[in-house]
Amino acid sequence: MLLESDKVVIGRKFKEYRKSKRLTQFELAEKVGLNEKQISRIEAGLNYPTYLTFVKLLKVLEINISDFIEQAPLTNNPLQDEVMHLIKTANDAELKTYLDVLKALKKNFKNF
Repeated sequence: MLLESDKVVIGRKFKEYRKSKRLTQFELAEKVGLNEKQISRIEAGLNYPTYLTFVKLLKVLEINISDFIEQAPLTNNPLQDEVMHLIKTANDAELKTYLDVLKALKKNFKNF
């Protein structure tokens, strides 16, 4: 089930990709068969794109669905998202170090 905050995340990501392609909302709307107001509402997190529109946006903006999902925040907490990003992009040696440090920190917090 999608949450209201998901609309904002989805809209923010589409806006980011649109701007990286140097497209206006009007230009993007023409390419996917919508009007500018509909693109604006999607980017503002007011509306979800339909499935077909979502697919068209991915294609026009040249977004690989896995890249779109991987870049989406996992939570509404930027600190948690940053930690999760570090973990997702770490190699095995880094993961082992992170785990050791976290275990040591957790153990020390229990002593307070």
